[in-house]
Amino acid sequence: MSTVRIDEWSYYVRDVESSKGVIVIHEIFGFDPYIKSIADSLAQSGFKSVAVDLYKGKIAASLEEGMQLRSQISGQMLKACIGGAEKILRERGASKVGVLGFCMGGGFSLQSACDLGLDFCVDFYGLIQDENDVSKLKGPLLLILASKDERVTGWALQRLLPAAVKFEKRVEAHLYPNTVHAFHRPNWQGHNKEAAEDSWLRTIDFISRV
Repeated sequence: MSTVRIDEWSYYVRDVESSKGVIVIHEIFGFDPYIKSIADSLAQSGFKSVAVDLYKGKIAASLEEGMQLRSQISGQMLKACIGGAEKILRERGASKVGVLGFCMGGGFSLQSACDLGLDFCVDFYGLIQDENDVSKLKGPLLLILASKDERVTGWALQRLLPAAVKFEKRVEAHLYPNTVHAFHRPNWQGHNKEAAEDSWLRTIDFISRV
């Protein structure tokens, strides 16, 4: 494991022998031990991984603080940061590079997959502003949804999936009953152990098949 800097961005890199690389984008709270553990888990499962830090070292202590930090991330900044992560993985031999994220990071993952033409995307309960951007998707999308997440799940069912049908895109969607937004994140009241474990197994299987 190592930390790599490109311009203003810092990346947590796990390099293993693999032709596949996964960019990991954090939640609204920032790059924290949870996101680091995701990158580690991907490496342990046999994939190169790079976790990004869009907040440049800052960790939000509250949702409100996280929203303030998120508001400072422009589309151009997102492309630059994720583009740097893709470069790291390509230079280390990854022939297929995808992106994975949770909540805010899920939406950023889907947007990045659309804008940068990445090879696959795993979106844990995240949304994008314009669902028609999926017309630019190059590879398949795995979408993880919570049954009691009205905002994201409602958007996905009413807007995203119809757009995917319209533009003939491959999407695998899994809706978990009795779950709320961010159910995968450990150590908080909304965590659902069974759904978290199952969704992670599906994630590893999905990446293995793309």
